[in-house]
Amino acid sequence: MKRILLCFLIIISILKIVVLSGCANMIPPSGGDRDSLPPLLLKVSPPDSSKNFNNKTITFTFDEYIDQPQEIFKNLLVSPAPFVFPVVESKLRTLTVRIKDTLEPNTTYYYNFGNAIKDVNEGNVLHNFSYIFTTGNTIDTLQLSGKVLLAETGGVDSTLFVMLYKSGVDSAIIKDHPRYIACQQALIMFM
Repeated sequence: MKRILLCFLIIISILKIVVLSGCANMIPPSGGDRDSLPPLLLKVSPPDSSKNFNNKTITFTFDEYIDQPQEIFKNLLVSPAPFVFPVVESKLRTLTVRIKDTLEPNTTYYYNFGNAIKDVNEGNVLHNFSYIFTTGNTIDTLQLSGKVLLAETGGVDSTLFVMLYKSGVDSAIIKDHPRYIACQQALIMFM
């Protein structure tokens, strides 16, 4: 009787193993649709378009993990141009900008991150993400626009930068920092 019971238990155990191993579908999960959206800004401190700004740190929080800023010296456009470039770091979902330069009073500052910000997994770029603040009571909304043509051909080049200097002297481009910097857009106009 014990022998029959032992054989019966062995047969039942073997059947369980065979049946249970056939239940699972042995393929890796698909992971869902591919992420095609760039990181979305959830919060910024201090808020965008802040007035009477006197902070040394700006913190951006996104909806997904972001990579270390790419080619920050090439991509980040700060206007007015600082003498000391800010430090830009990312950790998880947070991008931190540490301002190292002294901010001028009653001045509106514009930060354009170009293509520096992208998510970790798919590398989706947040194009031309910008932030603005003023050290005074009002944001400067004056605009200067124009079109740059190449002298040799009369054609246009969308990779050029347009710079505005305080001084009208022709040696200002060698001796001074530009007051404002803008890149030409796809329409070959600057603003």
